[in-house]
Amino acid sequence: MILKLSFLENSEHVTFRISDFDPRYEPVFQMCFYQADGDAYIKSFSANTPHLDQIMRHYSKNAESMFNQLGYFSPIPWQDALLFFLQRVKGADIHWWLVGSCAACVRGIPLNPHDVDIMLDHADIPMINQLFADVIIEPIVDTGGWLTRDFGVLFSHARIDIASDPVAALDDPEPVDCGPYAKAHLEEVVWQGYKIKVPPVALQIVVNRKRGRMDRVKLLEEYTNTSVL
Repeated sequence: MILKLSFLENSEHVTFRISDFDPRYEPVFQMCFYQADGDAYIKSFSANTPHLDQIMRHYSKNAESMFNQLGYFSPIPWQDALLFFLQRVKGADIHWWLVGSCAACVRGIPLNPHDVDIMLDHADIPMINQLFADVIIEPIVDTGGWLTRDFGVLFSHARIDIASDPVAALDDPEPVDCGPYAKAHLEEVVWQGYKIKVPPVALQIVVNRKRGRMDRVKLLEEYTNTSVL
């Protein structure tokens, strides 16, 4: 083990605790919204979370792999993770769409994602919890007013972020690839025989330019220029 995982439990909360780690992991934990707690990082969830024991077992088994991938310290089999998700939701009445780097990758644009980002409707969260109960690594919870209504994490092959109902503030001052505007203007691509809804490439260019990822902007613009020829 390259880091230590433990759980602190009381009547109200269970705290996922990471300690004894190499400093290179700190930006990864911060990116995942873990809070610094002395020489550790923590994240807490309600003790009433359904299937919490199963989630903690899955976390203990897979969290190290998840953090290694998020830091690009090991290969990220995002294709396997996405295919796993597609197979699980096949035939289910769930309205979902792919965002982030994977939404570009399924078009053939090589952006090297470190996870799979799924956006869906709040009404479908119970079905997601049911279909993916065995691979939840961080509970899907109400964010209490964050940029999406719900957020949680699955892990199978790679990390799969689950978020619902993006808020209008995401599109201020201009639309992004995971906001309400993108949701209303989804396009469809076919990948591995599956139809997948994705946001317009133009919105992904906006997001990556804002983040200063000009290498990605170049790849996205090259794709756009080629696809209109």
